[in-house]
Amino acid sequence: MFGPGNDERHLRDYLRIIRRRKWTLILSTLLVVLASIAVTFVQSPVYQARATVLLEPGSKSLLLDSTSDPAYDASVSAQTEIQVLRGQEVAALARKRLGSASGITASQVGDTRVIALAAKSPDARRAAAIANAYVDAYAEYRRKKAVDDFLAAAQEGQARITQLQRQLDALDAQTPLARAGAQVSNPQRDALAGQITALRQRADQLQLASGYVSGGVRVVTPASAPTEPISPRPVRNVVSGLGVGLVLGLGLAFLLEYLDDTVKSKDELERVAAMPTLGLIPTVEAWKDPKQAVVISRAQPASAAAEAYRTLRTSVQFIGLDRPLRVVQVTSSSAAEGKTTTLVNLGVALARAGQRVILVCCDLRRPRLSQFFNLPNTIGFTSVLLGDVPLADALQSLPGEQRLMLLASGPPPPNPSELLSSRRTTELLEKLKTNCDIVLVDSPPVLPVTDAAVLSGRVDATLLVATAGVTTRREVGRAVELLRQVEAPLVGTVLNGVSHDDAYGYAYNYVYYRAEGPGTRRQPAVQT
Repeated sequence: MFGPGNDERHLRDYLRIIRRRKWTLILSTLLVVLASIAVTFVQSPVYQARATVLLEPGSKSLLLDSTSDPAYDASVSAQTEIQVLRGQEVAALARKRLGSASGITASQVGDTRVIALAAKSPDARRAAAIANAYVDAYAEYRRKKAVDDFLAAAQEGQARITQLQRQLDALDAQTPLARAGAQVSNPQRDALAGQITALRQRADQLQLASGYVSGGVRVVTPASAPTEPISPRPVRNVVSGLGVGLVLGLGLAFLLEYLDDTVKSKDELERVAAMPTLGLIPTVEAWKDPKQAVVISRAQPASAAAEAYRTLRTSVQFIGLDRPLRVVQVTSSSAAEGKTTTLVNLGVALARAGQRVILVCCDLRRPRLSQFFNLPNTIGFTSVLLGDVPLADALQSLPGEQRLMLLASGPPPPNPSELLSSRRTTELLEKLKTNCDIVLVDSPPVLPVTDAAVLSGRVDATLLVATAGVTTRREVGRAVELLRQVEAPLVGTVLNGVSHDDAYGYAYNYVYYRAEGPGTRRQPAVQT
């Protein structure tokens, strides 16, 4: 069911997509606007002249019918005459006047009998000349048509008079008195004579009106040379380009979002992994090189990222209330997703909370844990397994961290998976537990090799790390599937690289204070 909460969440998701794809939106809009500006400058100016004419009832209908037609439909008449205006006959007459003429557009003005003609040309005076030429050509065509109608009406009337006269002559021939020249009263003869008289009167009217026929067209407004071109219009083109660019950018942004299979939010990660997200680690803007080993919890303890790691520490500790978590594995679905960074900062956060922590590098193929503390990797986990070095000699203390120790990976073995699945690995992890409160194990990613799956059977909890915008949903789903097949103790996920806006949405918008000295007011040190 949909409700206010769901609608708000959907709107927030849309806004988050727009914010995430803002550069796509900006670039698309900018490109379309620049294209509209370029088109505006390369276009030649086009001028449009406009003239209007009024349609009037034809003279023939008024003369042959003494009453005006009450059913005269202005819209039908105007639409019919617009088609005549666009016809070949009027165009031929216009070309005859100008030598050559481009086409025109015609439209009815509202529900009136007024027709507006518009002509376009690169020359303003030429546009006016074309419009006026079409008006004159149309008026001439209508006058010629009216004269033809008068002639046709006159011929029709004369034919009718001739026919009636024959009937009258035939009737007179049948009457003896009429043949003798006497006036004879006959209703039939009188009716015929009356019709002949009426037709002759109308013929006289037609002959008189034919000299004054106008064709039923009156020019309301003649065309004049325009002062401004109708195109290009820079302001209109830029505004249109801005609107089209925004629509195109939004469509492209949502299309890219639909095609993007990466995990981008906490909700997506929880939906794919089917387990809670224990930590949201925001992006560290000052950390430009992802290959650089930086412990943000030590370098910037008052930053939002350091606080996020402390939140992750709290989540892990709460899980430990229900069951003991002495050995915690940190892994990821693929490489370069921040699993080692997460493990190091989590270890620092736990150590500074009063727990004794040992960091163990079990990524025997691409060890990186020792680089975070600038310590050697020559002696470590493999050295102890092979019996070359005692555990006490392999553990390294970390400068500035009294409760934190490191067990590096040691020399790379030829068979990491077999070594990690051996009984001596289990014994070593058990021995490490006796020297600290919690052991954090850095293992290889799940998908490329089986090392993480092998180690998961020797730990109390497994954390799966993903990076927003990098890790795909398919990778997370497959990694979780592989770990569950070996009954790995998955307890939750960690999402790295969360944007500050998204991170703030999960309550990382907090102000940290530092004391300047006794009796001084607490001031904000970092506001994130």
